[in-house]
Amino acid sequence: MIKTENKYEKIKVEDTLDLEKIAQRYGMATDELLRFHNQHCKLHELLTLTLPKYTEFLYIPHEVFEKYESKLLKNSTLTLPDTESSKVYGVVIKFLPKDIEIHYKIRIKRTQNSVEITKEKTYVNNQEVDKIVEQIFEKAEQVLYPLHIITGSGGDIIKISNAAEIAKRWTSDQRPKMKEYYVSDVADALLKQLDHVFKDINAKNELLSRNIFYKLFFLPVYKSYPHFSKRDLLQFYFPGIPREASYEVQYTLEQYYTRGNKIILRIEGEEEGNLMNENLEKGKVDLHYKLHKDTREIFSIEGTISVIEKGKEYKTELRLYEQHNS
Repeated sequence: MIKTENKYEKIKVEDTLDLEKIAQRYGMATDELLRFHNQHCKLHELLTLTLPKYTEFLYIPHEVFEKYESKLLKNSTLTLPDTESSKVYGVVIKFLPKDIEIHYKIRIKRTQNSVEITKEKTYVNNQEVDKIVEQIFEKAEQVLYPLHIITGSGGDIIKISNAAEIAKRWTSDQRPKMKEYYVSDVADALLKQLDHVFKDINAKNELLSRNIFYKLFFLPVYKSYPHFSKRDLLQFYFPGIPREASYEVQYTLEQYYTRGNKIILRIEGEEEGNLMNENLEKGKVDLHYKLHKDTREIFSIEGTISVIEKGKEYKTELRLYEQHNS
């Protein structure tokens, strides 16, 4: 590309000239592009619609070029956000075939690779939890918060930095209250299980990795995408299935910002093939991430993950959106 006096830009034509394709890329009508080119080019560079020919350069309006460039993602490497911020996200997760939907709000405070998380009450099918077991887990979960996480350069969870504080909150405060309130053999058994979890939460990392919110929000998406794409393997846990499902996925980084100045990252794929499912229908991954243009922080995540187990489809749907005025 050659700059000239802010009237036009000379862009280098890499392949055989396709006026219609180039005009579409820059948001111009084909005849409009042709007319502008012929008004500013040299005599030997004149073009016609009916007799297209090879040309080394094409002339386009400067303002059109600048507008196109402003929408172009020039770097195929996503780096971890390095700013301080505080954001609230609305999270909706649906589990099929049980047709259970949960939703809650979660606040994320970020300072580079240090993240503080606080979570509000969980609602199941738009109702507060009412079963004893659900209540125990809901109250126990609050011991986690505020949760302090240290991430790696890719955005994945390295460790929980306030694990000792969480253990103390459990043993000194929440457990005695729950022991007094919930009196039954079932409650006692659950409390003993939770003792093992909160004793050293870093040793029980599956607690977070099995939670679809943590799995996707802290998926290591901050990395290089050669040619704006990358292949990888992912594993996901599904409630009620005694194994993690493995997927061969393709990451695709869109080369253009959205109209709202967001970066788009798509993750698509299907279950890894094996002798058991070679000729059978396989589960799929279809996820769309939107990141802020300037900070690369997550704006939204939405999509579905499915698995086929003994001929039955299990599906998890997630919608996560940054909330405003929260």
